[in-house]
Amino acid sequence: MKKNLKIYNYIYYFNIFYIWIILIFNLSISKENTKFLFLKELKYSKEYNNLFNFIISNGGYINPKLVPNEISKSNRFIIAKELIKKNEKILFIPDKVLISRIHKSIFKHCRDAYGIEDGYEYDCIVYFMTIDNYNSSSFFKPYYDYLPTFNQSDFIFDFSEKEIKMFEGTGITEGIRNYKHFYKRALEPVKEKLKKFAEEKNIKYEDILEKFKYNFDLVATRNFGRPESYCDLNTMVPYMDLINHSDKNNTYWYYEDLDEGYTLISVRDIQKNEEITDSYGKYHNSMLYRTYGFVIPGNIYHDYVYVNISGESFTLNIDYLNSNVDSMFEKMVKRQKLNFDDAKNSILKDLNNKKSYYLKLKTNRYSLNIIIKEHIDLLDKAIEKVLNYNKIVKH
Repeated sequence: MKKNLKIYNYIYYFNIFYIWIILIFNLSISKENTKFLFLKELKYSKEYNNLFNFIISNGGYINPKLVPNEISKSNRFIIAKELIKKNEKILFIPDKVLISRIHKSIFKHCRDAYGIEDGYEYDCIVYFMTIDNYNSSSFFKPYYDYLPTFNQSDFIFDFSEKEIKMFEGTGITEGIRNYKHFYKRALEPVKEKLKKFAEEKNIKYEDILEKFKYNFDLVATRNFGRPESYCDLNTMVPYMDLINHSDKNNTYWYYEDLDEGYTLISVRDIQKNEEITDSYGKYHNSMLYRTYGFVIPGNIYHDYVYVNISGESFTLNIDYLNSNVDSMFEKMVKRQKLNFDDAKNSILKDLNNKKSYYLKLKTNRYSLNIIIKEHIDLLDKAIEKVLNYNKIVKH
């Protein structure tokens, strides 16, 4: 009997101890500070788990209600696994994990590569990431391993000059030329350094150039600004750059000097399974494409079409179409000294010519086909407006 009582005492005290351990652990992870969450096993890709742990173990915060939607290596984003309330903190990404000139080692790369201390921080990040990618023990390896691949059919670098000329007047050609110009500006000063690095690491120079091009595109499309007294500092912000753009965004971000990091906050209730989104700006699709390399079908911010009517330049936009058409008739009648019917015929002829031009454009680029269709739809609406135009325009 005494022996059984002794066994029962052991069991009793063991249960008490076990309950206390469970309570302490649950209290720890229930706090907003999730520093213990990295001990948990996450049921997602190994690369996501590593990125998650990288952020948390370096003082960051990831709301426990977030989960990744990992469709493919080129298509990954963050969703809410349960309701997130308005003004709820979603992310905090500390300075420690940012790729920016604020870090001495990266600043040194910038100065050594480009021979300057201010400016060119954009190019500096590209160069640093290219070299650091070959470092198997890099501090930023969890971030590099989760970066996406690109849809090569929409790769802006691959535009030939012939193709650019094909789309002359669509509003994106100047942006693409600028993109290529800035890439050349970033590459030229470090070409010899990249060649030397390739020789030292026994890497094909062509491969390292592809890596440089890839990183340029990453920085161009994923960097965050950080307001400074002298410039808007370009910064790569791991995990937060998984947040996609939407013209109906449900979050906003800001940099906090006191906390030394980037914070993401919900601007409204975010429903279960809803994607977490940010706004990159009030951009129409031509601007989105030439800046970030993607478009939004049905974008609420409308694109522009540039047309030439009897030597006069006009800009069409669906939001201002009535005044656009008014302006066309006014200039044709007052400047060109045409009567009303001749003005209408002249406008219709040039609008239809512009539409025919778009209809002949052939490309396998998904984003450009979206833009072309939007422009054709806009021209159709303008043609309809002109056909039904009955205002009297006085000489």
